[in-house]
Amino acid sequence: MNNIVSSAILGLIVFCMPAFAETIRLDSPDGNLAGEFSLADGVPYWSIESGKDVVLERGRLGVELVEKAFGSFESSAIEQSSVNESVRTTWGKFAEYSNHYHSLAWTLVEKDAPRRTLRIEARAYDQGIAVRYVFPKEGGYEDSISLSDDLTEFVFPVDATAWCYAGEHDPEGPKPLSEFRSKKGTAARLPLVNELRPNVFTAVMEAAIYDVAPIDLVSSDRGDYAFRAKFSRSTIQAGDATSWRVLQVASNPGDLLLSPVTYCLNPPCELDDPSWVKPGLAMWDWRAWGAKTDDGFTYGLDMPSWRRFIDFASKHGVSYLVLDAGWYGLEFDASSDPTTSRDYLLVQPDPNKPHLKPQAPPADWKDPTDIPELIQYAKERNVGIVLYINDIARLNFPFEKTLALYEKWGAAGIKYGFMKGKGQQKVRDTRSIVELCARHHLLCDFHDGPIPPSGDRRTYPNYVAREFCHAQSDSLRTFTPTGFCETVFVNMLAGPLDMNNGLFTLEDPASVRPKIFKNVDTTVVAETARVMITFSGLAILPDCPEAYEAKADLFEYLGKLPMTWDETRVLDGKIGNYVSMARRSGDEWFVASANNEESRTLPIKLDFLDPNASYVATLYEDGADAHYQTNRESYRVRKIDVKHGDVISAAMAAGGGHCVWISRR
Repeated sequence: MNNIVSSAILGLIVFCMPAFAETIRLDSPDGNLAGEFSLADGVPYWSIESGKDVVLERGRLGVELVEKAFGSFESSAIEQSSVNESVRTTWGKFAEYSNHYHSLAWTLVEKDAPRRTLRIEARAYDQGIAVRYVFPKEGGYEDSISLSDDLTEFVFPVDATAWCYAGEHDPEGPKPLSEFRSKKGTAARLPLVNELRPNVFTAVMEAAIYDVAPIDLVSSDRGDYAFRAKFSRSTIQAGDATSWRVLQVASNPGDLLLSPVTYCLNPPCELDDPSWVKPGLAMWDWRAWGAKTDDGFTYGLDMPSWRRFIDFASKHGVSYLVLDAGWYGLEFDASSDPTTSRDYLLVQPDPNKPHLKPQAPPADWKDPTDIPELIQYAKERNVGIVLYINDIARLNFPFEKTLALYEKWGAAGIKYGFMKGKGQQKVRDTRSIVELCARHHLLCDFHDGPIPPSGDRRTYPNYVAREFCHAQSDSLRTFTPTGFCETVFVNMLAGPLDMNNGLFTLEDPASVRPKIFKNVDTTVVAETARVMITFSGLAILPDCPEAYEAKADLFEYLGKLPMTWDETRVLDGKIGNYVSMARRSGDEWFVASANNEESRTLPIKLDFLDPNASYVATLYEDGADAHYQTNRESYRVRKIDVKHGDVISAAMAAGGGHCVWISRR
């Protein structure tokens, strides 16, 4: 399904003699960004300017082959063209994107035998410039081409302050680029976000990761602040291309988040009819395990608990329930069959360690685990069930038959955990899993070291989230308010996250919940705000229904979030300090702000409202005495009348947050 609303394409082809040595200039549509491509001593180079600022100095382009290395190149042909089209999204930050760029296809041929051809393709958007490498089918290659490494260089002009992705930890940084370069081996993982100078921010990213291993950055000797892309050995077929190497450029970090570049660099949607893909909120059994309620109930990984989740979700418009590890048996036991419901109970003997053990059920077990029955119960209440599965189950049981069975049961999706492998094999396995899930109408959420998001939700919109971050309370740790305000501007650049925000039980949950090992430094309003701020197609809520019922006036905000948007704006933000974001669905606006460990007040100017309409705003605010360590659950809710141009003062406690729901009168 193409989802192209309208398009205009203009092409210009220029053929050049082999002795060509001039610079090729590729401007963005608005003329602010300019990429320069040149050939010196048979080696291709690029550089980028933004207005009068150099954002990338001259650095090398290319890839390295396992067999005979490329020799000196000469230019064979240049094709420049322009595309201007509107692309509808299946779901996301915007209802549609402007896919407007100027493109370059630069064909290089080795001067000497074997005279192989390499085509460098580049696209210049108003928000960034991207390059990739194409190996033409008639380019003098065998059918399969072995690549040993990347040669693309990012040569920054100054020792900028930078942050980068750091796996299941807070982003690395802020620190100078020179400190990243001083590391042995991998200098930075992507995204790498730089504040080059006031009002000039860049992000090194990768788009359309479908085949070749993902890239990291290592230091380069091209300059004091130079990096080179690096990937592990991969093979590619003649006629195919690598992923895109991207440099996004913006005047502030919020605009980096709103860029359409990585999304638009991906192929159009592969699903004939993606209308079944519905983003939404999800209840979750894992962190709520052990919660005790006033009526004497204790939550477990069992049918009575799951029904409670489903009943609450149905009542409050929550779309899904995620059944985490254990529903089909011990997750790391190769004999656990993912097509069956386990016939025993699970216990966690040591509250300080996450390991589970089986326990024999009572002889008169009146409510044994029955997943098909549970899915039917949920469907009758308009709630979808997302089922956990991992690599062990995939490799020991026929995976496609398993997914076909889940589809037959009526499951809504899978949460995939602990994928082994690395490099190209992991990329290909991931793509295969996502494709199979799409074939069987299943959403897909990857956990535990996933392949980076790369705009691929355009091609496979069922790829709704991944744990490309430190998910709250995972790995026996919590993240800090500062960590959240860094993750938003670094990890979330890559794509939708599964971050598990929204815990409402904040007064010492670690003492009573087996799957919460450390109390969370936050406020209950900050937890609410983080759910909206975190871009995700499957926002997984970690608390039990009773915790949300006890604060029903605050949960109202979460219950109204559609998790797919017509429009998104970043109103204000500073990496590691604070963020304020507004999203629109129809005529309703949702605003959320989150803070680091310092209290502050942000002005929220309502200049995005219709000047010809009147509105009522519901404000969800930290209490006057709220604090992320000493008084986490203090909040208040109030309503005010607002109109276009009004300013709301969003007062946030230390580690706190602020939310606003705005609807027309």
